[in-house]
Amino acid sequence: MIQHVSVPGLSVGVLGRLEIRLAGRPVTVGSRKQRALLSLLLIRPDRFATVDWLTDALWDSAPPPSAETTLRTHVAGLRRALEPDRATGAEPVTLRSRDGGYLLNLPDAALDAARFTALTRHAAGAHAAGDAAAAERDYLAALRLWRGEPLPDVADLAAAQPELARLHGLRLRAEEGRLAAAVDAGGHLRVLAELQAFAAAHPLREDACAQLMLALYRCGRQADALAVYADAHRLLAGEHGLDPGERLRAVHRAILAQDPALDAPSAVIRSSVSATTAPLGRAAELDTLAAAVAGAVGGAGRVALVVGEAGIGKTTLVAQAAAAAGRGTPVVRARCPAVGQAPPFWIWIQVVGELAGTAGSGDTALSALGAQAPEHGPGADPTARFRLYEAVARLITSAARERGLLVVLDDLHAADPDSLLLLRYLAGALASTRALVLATTRPYQHDPGLVATTAELARTPGFTRLDLAGLDEAAIAALARRETGADPLPGTVAALAGRTGGNPFFVTELLRHGGAGELPPTIRDTLCLRLDAMTAATRQCLDVLAVAGHGMELRVLADVLGRPAGTVAEDLLPAYAARLVAEEAPGRAGFAHPLFTEAGYAALTPPRRAVLHARLAGAHERLGTAAPAEIAYHYGRCAGLGHDGDHLRWLLRAADDATRRLAYEDALAHLDLAADRLAGSAATAAEELSVHLRRAALLQVTVGIGSDAVDRACVRARELLDLVPAETDLASARWVLGELAANRAEYVICLELAEPLAADDDPLTRAAGCYLLGSACYFLGRLAEADAYLSTSARLLSGMDPRVLGREVARRPALAAYNFRALVRSLRGERAATDPDLGAAAALADRLDDPYGRANARLYAAWLELQELDAPAGHAAALRFRELGLAHGMPHFVTTAEVFAAWSAVYAGDAGQRPRMRAAYESLYRLGLRATRTVTLSAMANAHLAVGDRAGAAALAAEGLALAERTGERVMLAELLRVCAVATADRDRLHTGAAVAAEQGAGLLSARVAASAELL
Repeated sequence: MIQHVSVPGLSVGVLGRLEIRLAGRPVTVGSRKQRALLSLLLIRPDRFATVDWLTDALWDSAPPPSAETTLRTHVAGLRRALEPDRATGAEPVTLRSRDGGYLLNLPDAALDAARFTALTRHAAGAHAAGDAAAAERDYLAALRLWRGEPLPDVADLAAAQPELARLHGLRLRAEEGRLAAAVDAGGHLRVLAELQAFAAAHPLREDACAQLMLALYRCGRQADALAVYADAHRLLAGEHGLDPGERLRAVHRAILAQDPALDAPSAVIRSSVSATTAPLGRAAELDTLAAAVAGAVGGAGRVALVVGEAGIGKTTLVAQAAAAAGRGTPVVRARCPAVGQAPPFWIWIQVVGELAGTAGSGDTALSALGAQAPEHGPGADPTARFRLYEAVARLITSAARERGLLVVLDDLHAADPDSLLLLRYLAGALASTRALVLATTRPYQHDPGLVATTAELARTPGFTRLDLAGLDEAAIAALARRETGADPLPGTVAALAGRTGGNPFFVTELLRHGGAGELPPTIRDTLCLRLDAMTAATRQCLDVLAVAGHGMELRVLADVLGRPAGTVAEDLLPAYAARLVAEEAPGRAGFAHPLFTEAGYAALTPPRRAVLHARLAGAHERLGTAAPAEIAYHYGRCAGLGHDGDHLRWLLRAADDATRRLAYEDALAHLDLAADRLAGSAATAAEELSVHLRRAALLQVTVGIGSDAVDRACVRARELLDLVPAETDLASARWVLGELAANRAEYVICLELAEPLAADDDPLTRAAGCYLLGSACYFLGRLAEADAYLSTSARLLSGMDPRVLGREVARRPALAAYNFRALVRSLRGERAATDPDLGAAAALADRLDDPYGRANARLYAAWLELQELDAPAGHAAALRFRELGLAHGMPHFVTTAEVFAAWSAVYAGDAGQRPRMRAAYESLYRLGLRATRTVTLSAMANAHLAVGDRAGAAALAAEGLALAERTGERVMLAELLRVCAVATADRDRLHTGAAVAAEQGAGLLSARVAASAELL
């Protein structure tokens, strides 16, 4: 043990910049190397280090030849600083030579790091003993010793890294301990904001998450507390493959149970793992689902997702959870067809059907779910997607109000895109209901639509996800006993586990076939044995059901088979008896399990499949019993039988139908197939051109204006222009290609394409041409011309029959004449004239019942506030169009809203949001949009100026000026020059900016330049 005989009054601080005091007075250490030497000695055990270690550490493993001599010089300098009154020739007391090295003789009480450790140890002991208030005081005293980053003089030396990491870890633990003690002492409200920030900065510290959940619960925010658990669970499982620890799970269970112990200070949440074991090793999973049901029924609605391969037991597990819930909670079920192409919103058609009679089920907006809604006719519901979403949400809320509601969606991986979009919307509206949506899906990594859906679901409060693996050997043994009535023979369980991966369905099928012998090549073979047992007439009925992919009316089945409906009903009796089929509704039959559908379809020879697809398509066409998408699907599956023309005809009708329903993703899928059908033939060039132009218009809605996807569609359209007959009307092509050119910042090309349109006899075409000319002139900074063109376009639109415009929604690019004129007039200094234009744009979108137009009107309102540098108004408008973008599956609006939100935050003074603002900018333009970049950069540069970051403002302005030079996008040239001038104190640039603003007639920018000139 070292005996410390040290200099009286000497103290050293390492929890920040190295600090030395002698009798209360600061001591200066001459050089950084001397400070580094002292720091290295302070971090060594017993504060002793050999010469070799010190030279190697001080010069980071590369000491010079003179290192030992230089080290002795630094030691001498330190001795003089630490013991200034030491007599000449006297032995040093503090820094002593010993055993080929040096010893720093310093008691623990003289070192702040040692005092910090002692205080935190004492605090932890007090907390464990139940004195949370004393613990908080000691933790606070310990943390006050910190003055900044520890030991900065050795922060870049490898030898110091372990100690630096240790100190950081101790500080983190002390912060966590202080917050935990405060919560346990009853100070949850006082430290809630700090605790939230700590948990967000350190999401993997489960104790902090648990303490945050407890604090939120005590503040009356149960749903937020459960959301913390969901976020932690998602992070641990998704990124690390781990389940939350028992402490976190225990708090979660206690909150769900509203345990009274949570309300008391110093409450200890103990483990309460149930001793009850559910069948087949799914106890933990059933507990998780039970907790999700309890939380939802308790008033915090949510979504739960069960993921696993076919046969893994998803449906069985969900059925058990539903059975438990069903004792007091209503349950409705819907299944997604695994074969065939379902109409839009298929799973929600089933849910709404089961809820028939519930308050809200008579909402007329729900009629949009009908697969056979007429395409035209008086009084037809426009089926606006937003109203439909709201109607379903209201119905679920109403049905869940009294006793809660469990909505089971089976096989989500087979859902149509519109069903997924509705689920995404509904998930965000569940938190205030008593409903749990419980879905199952197979692994979906290769399905972008399902990946996007589950990613959005995961961000909703209370989201629960279970990934089912195969059963372990104990569960397989239990399954074998259940199936055979006897204990399995030695080695049987291990063999079953190895051969099946623990898949319960495969294990069960093997056991039912004797449990030994050759495993069938696929599960299909097992199911086909049951299908083949049917009579020929019955099997023919089953073949049609397999090709249909879902249940169907008996009259359709009879039409396909050419038999009376009564005969078909008799033919199906053996299948009912064998439990292969079940009655879905009076006069409607379907397979009892979707695997029968898959197995039956796979067993058909390709020619037989094609013939049945053709017959089924013809029957649906004759009887009017299927949506256009389904008829198109069946015609597409009978290639080679002379139905190519029928397939194309129904693909285009399906695209029309989907567009009318606002199911834009489905419409694009149909048009993509149509384009493939038409490709390669000069005879169909005009038809193919029309398809690609429609694709381009839809892609602008679904992917984003100016995106590379739109560009690719238009590249093909330009190629087709040389192949179409001379008499072909090219107005639509010029319209779409002109819009693309503007979005790609190719303004000269846009003007060339727009001029013939502006001279066309057709009013709509002329309005489009003037709109394109006006928008291009806006970007080019030709504001007076832009105002004139846009006014002409607006005048033409105002006198047009809304039905004419309505037919163009999502078929050709949107006409934003009012919107752009508001931007132009804002720049010209006519702010009062902008509100009528924005109001007219919104009113036109409402008349057309066009969700894209509504979102676009709100986007331009935010854009106008960006020009005006009104951050609060811009942010408010952005939130409004973001809401529509989310509701209608238009990601461009969501991405753009993030730019406005980040810009508003920085411009309002939050300098820490600058990286977020840059990231949002990059995300917005990543998809291919080239226009508006100078507008956004000028606003971002202004935001940097607002927080005092002149260098950042100058860099962004320079970036914008370079883009303006390269693209000709001069609309914000004066503003970019002004910001650059202010940031760099360059009066010449300010004069140039004033001249540009005057030339353009940009009164708004001229006023800003003049104001800046007074400050320089």
